[in-house]
Amino acid sequence: MIPSVHTRYSLPLELDHYTTQFLTGHGDFYGKLHKFNLVRDPTCECGRNPETVRHVLRFCPRTIAARRKLKKVLSEEGERWPPEKGAFLKTKRTYEALVVFAREALTNRSDR
Repeated sequence: MIPSVHTRYSLPLELDHYTTQFLTGHGDFYGKLHKFNLVRDPTCECGRNPETVRHVLRFCPRTIAARRKLKKVLSEEGERWPPEKGAFLKTKRTYEALVVFAREALTNRSDR
């Protein structure tokens, strides 16, 4: 999601635990945890695909409401869906929408 390290350091972003997981792909996602043999199955609780950032962001039915809000902000800021590399870092508003999405997606799960 970050096109370059230079881009990241040129932006005054406040990072938190949840947003960092989405930006890096490392975190509490079954797909990632499975690679480290920390969970038996990489499949998301929705039963559709491995639980990865891409799945949670774009496809998981458990994040439909949060995704709808995120897509609305991106659209209002002139960004397409699915978002291109760096789309969340183009404006403060798109970044803040990602922060809200990440927090909702990672804290509103009943399986954790």
